[in-house]
Amino acid sequence: MPRPKIPPELTNAPFTKAQARERGVTASALRSSPWRRVLWGVWVHESLPDSRDLRLAAVRLAIPEYAVVCGVTAAWLYGADVRRPDDLVIHVSYPPGRRRRKQAGLVVAEEMLAATDVTVVAGVRVTTPVRTAFDCLRLLHPSERLVVADALVGLGMVGLPELRAYFAASHRRRNVRVAEQLLDLIEPRVESPMESRMRWELIASGLPVPVAQFEVYDGHGRFVARVDFAYPELRVAVEFDGAWHWTRRRADDRRRQRLRELGWTVLVFSAEDVFSYPVDMAGTVARTLQQARRTG
Repeated sequence: MPRPKIPPELTNAPFTKAQARERGVTASALRSSPWRRVLWGVWVHESLPDSRDLRLAAVRLAIPEYAVVCGVTAAWLYGADVRRPDDLVIHVSYPPGRRRRKQAGLVVAEEMLAATDVTVVAGVRVTTPVRTAFDCLRLLHPSERLVVADALVGLGMVGLPELRAYFAASHRRRNVRVAEQLLDLIEPRVESPMESRMRWELIASGLPVPVAQFEVYDGHGRFVARVDFAYPELRVAVEFDGAWHWTRRRADDRRRQRLRELGWTVLVFSAEDVFSYPVDMAGTVARTLQQARRTG
């Protein structure tokens, strides 16, 4: 079988389906190696590493020049990849008076933006970090609202005092009251969007707020492990299993075994638990906490 054609012009920057077709690469060929789709209608060669420059170049190909990138896509451009798996749509806002023609791969917001809500990054108009966090806390699905705020605060893109002040000055916008109640739950110490999602599902079920990135020491004061979430008084740890490499998984297994030898109960959940069985996950944690209280 002949090797697929790889035009050199398509190996060093993002490109559209039309640009690929002009160079002899068919739509069916784009569905396999060596191509990787980064946004709806935009691909790159698999050898190109992910970077903010690459993301910006991809967005420039996919949106009109007057659009403002917002929401989850804006967070992605700022370095917080909070998108769900295979979520390749672009979230944008159009200025008043622009015709909203339906376009595949674009989700167009209807929010009014002040000039101070918009910045320009490498030629791309983007909502500021504080406006991005504000919008996501108000408008996303409840299980996703804290994910963006956790990530942007954790990256140092926006501070909690700045975010609180923005809310205080924006009470006339929709969903502000509900979203404002989440400010005290923002946790910048979480290390991944999946950890944020897992933490939210535990809190939303009525469980106590766990301590994030808790460090455990043995009786001699020696560091043993840092766990994703902990209920320290009950010696219960809750972890997200994001390990994909065998050596990482074995290291996690050894770390968790040391915790169990110190009397900790360690619960480990996967992406499937978080996305598909959050009620079961929270129920398992609740029963474990109840058992720990009875035997503690």
